[in-house]
Amino acid sequence: AASCVGTGGVQLGGYKTGHTQASCRPCSDAELLVAICSSDFVVRGHIKKVSHDSAHQTSVVEVSAARVYRQRSGAFQPHPSVSPPSWRGHIHALLRCRVKPGAGEFLFTGSEHFGEAWLGCAPRFKDFLSVYHKARREGRNSCDFPLDD
Repeated sequence: AASCVGTGGVQLGGYKTGHTQASCRPCSDAELLVAICSSDFVVRGHIKKVSHDSAHQTSVVEVSAARVYRQRSGAFQPHPSVSPPSWRGHIHALLRCRVKPGAGEFLFTGSEHFGEAWLGCAPRFKDFLSVYHKARREGRNSCDFPLDD
């Protein structure tokens, strides 16, 4: 799996949770490599807060992003009043996927529906780098991904 986080950590790492997905399972390395090339949004950042809405059976992840690699709409907005400048946005997930807050940097990918971001794969960034570099060495990358900031 791309980065199934275990003991006492985040339940988000590597999980495929977009509302069009039927399950909340870890993304495979292959799914992660496709996600960085084809997702509506690809964002590197930290989880600020997770809130749950039982009425709508969804969770909302508040993200502070250091880098927005791609987004189709304006789900992530610049937040210039902090230093260094960052982006803010909210990512939706199914409540049954039990998204929990956690420390560390993640690579969030997913789809956008009617201006809302929905979570796809979300490995820890260091785990993504490991998968990406291995695939690059083996010639298995679906696209080139900008690793330099």
